[in-house]
Amino acid sequence: MKGKNIIRTVSAMLLTLILAVNIGTVVRADVEPSEGIRRFVSSLYSECLGREPDPTGYNEWCSKLANGQITGKQAAYGFFFSNEFLNICLNSYPDETIDRFYRVFLDRPSDMEGFYYWYDRLYQVDGSISVLFNGFADSEEFRNKCLSFGVNPGDHISVPEGFGKTEAYFRMYWEDAFGPEITSFFENHTDRNPRSVYPMGEKSGGQTGTVTVSSSDYAICQQFADQHFQPGWTDLQKLEYTALWIRVNVHYGYNGVVGSSYTDAIFNHRNGQCIQYNGAMLAMMSYLGYDVRMVHGHIGYRHNNHYWGEMDVNGVTYIIDTGCIEDNNLHFMISAAEWADYYTP
Repeated sequence: MKGKNIIRTVSAMLLTLILAVNIGTVVRADVEPSEGIRRFVSSLYSECLGREPDPTGYNEWCSKLANGQITGKQAAYGFFFSNEFLNICLNSYPDETIDRFYRVFLDRPSDMEGFYYWYDRLYQVDGSISVLFNGFADSEEFRNKCLSFGVNPGDHISVPEGFGKTEAYFRMYWEDAFGPEITSFFENHTDRNPRSVYPMGEKSGGQTGTVTVSSSDYAICQQFADQHFQPGWTDLQKLEYTALWIRVNVHYGYNGVVGSSYTDAIFNHRNGQCIQYNGAMLAMMSYLGYDVRMVHGHIGYRHNNHYWGEMDVNGVTYIIDTGCIEDNNLHFMISAAEWADYYTP
């Protein structure tokens, strides 16, 4: 850890020097920032850093843009290559980080095709945000966004390689992230008979009913598998992919849910609430022949009402949770005992 801290400190110093060269350090107040510039900078704070602007930093960024000392790309560089964003990145799943790039540069959430393109780029290169930056900053969409705010988008920027590199990018498809008991369980699973029902119960104890996984549900799961699963994938990869796809592509059903079943709502209509999110995930696991159950209780420090999945492996209970709107968690095969304070009755 000490070595990593030294590396981060040196990296931060180098980035500070690079940033000083790129954007300058002297602030002039010759031109009053326009409303468009102020909204542009506010969006960098809210979408990149996830917080309200601090007055000093906000005024400085606005003034530099108004006086032509920096371009839109250089402003974005200053945010994405900051220590503050690095800390956010190192504690985020890859879908969260990619989605931030989409919202900052393109003013929209990630689309499925684009997300998996960038996810594959991260996976194939080095898992750093350096891989993402210019692909978004040099896009026509970002240029148009800058111009709509009255901001000069600027020219291509050279960025340091490997900034924000973290093993968090490889949590998906990276089976070493799981203990040997999990990988062994999935590798040695030979029962391919689909389950037609799975139990539903309360975290406080007791089964309250069952969920039927119908033939039409299996047809939807099969269609999803045909469209997305690659030859040679293990069950663990298939299920990780499914959990991540749900997390990225499904929109929370604030105004109700469309769909005749959990699988129809999630895989076909891409909307739902926690019971649909995790019901569809458990249907896919049932389709692949695993014994799972739906659990009702509460999660997080807000004690939010929630449904999630559980599965027992060699006497140990594991959590399956594709997330929900309040607590943006994505948990797949994590020990229930270790998260006993989070998943509560």
